Amino acid sequence: MFQQNPVSLIPVLVLAVAPSLIWLFFYLKEDDHPEPRYWIFIAFLMGVALAPLVIFLEMAIGRVFNFFAAITFQDSLMLFALAPFIEETAKYGVIHLALNKNPVLDEPVDGMIYVIATALGFAAIENVFAIFSFISVGNPGYLGATFNFMSARFISAVALHGLASGISGYYFAKFYFIKRDFRLIFLGLFGATAFHGIYNYLISRDGGYASMILTGVVLGAAAALVIVLFNRLKRFKTYQQGLIDNAGKSEI
Repeated sequence: MFQQNPVSLIPVLVLAVAPSLIWLFFYLKEDDHPEPRYWIFIAFLMGVALAPLVIFLEMAIGRVFNFFAAITFQDSLMLFALAPFIEETAKYGVIHLALNKNPVLDEPVDGMIYVIATALGFAAIENVFAIFSFISVGNPGYLGATFNFMSARFISAVALHGLASGISGYYFAKFYFIKRDFRLIFLGLFGATAFHGIYNYLISRDGGYASMILTGVVLGAAAALVIVLFNRLKRFKTYQQGLIDNAGKSEI
């Protein structure tokens, strides 16, 4: 794999992680009361640790499907439904388990911020796998190729992970701060999974520029939606434990 010094890994890893960090910086600007950087870092690292486990699980499920379904059906089901559901559930689930009832969650916007931070950590490791799958690290011109590849993923796959988790994070915030109704969690996961699946479908099509434009439109619409969701949560400036299940509190 490496035709030069292993030091070749350093700039590759920097380029792999950079898109996630840039998006994370952008999302943190949406929080009027910034979270402790320590907890943001923990959430990001949880996504990093989660990625290899999720990828291994997806590979294992794919192998099982090979025994029971036609290849075309199996590939479609995995790409458009199961893989998005597994990834979105994992990214959301680890935050729910780790930070539920944690005092660091002190305002509704936090619910989106932490799930997005985990998603971007996940995307960073996914970038590493993608680079080693498509770029011959160490060959002449590999840094330029890696930069171009990561630039494309910055506005596509990495953006996707942040936006999808923004959707599930919004419903996590509603569940945690507004109303303890588990249907909100399922609604958030359904929305994130559906968006992720649509994205996977669009990028898998051989539709040339038309597919690229449509993918851009879908990502742009999701970005606008996530901004709206952030603004809706910002209406609730404070969090009071005793009012979580207050039926008289305004719904978001």
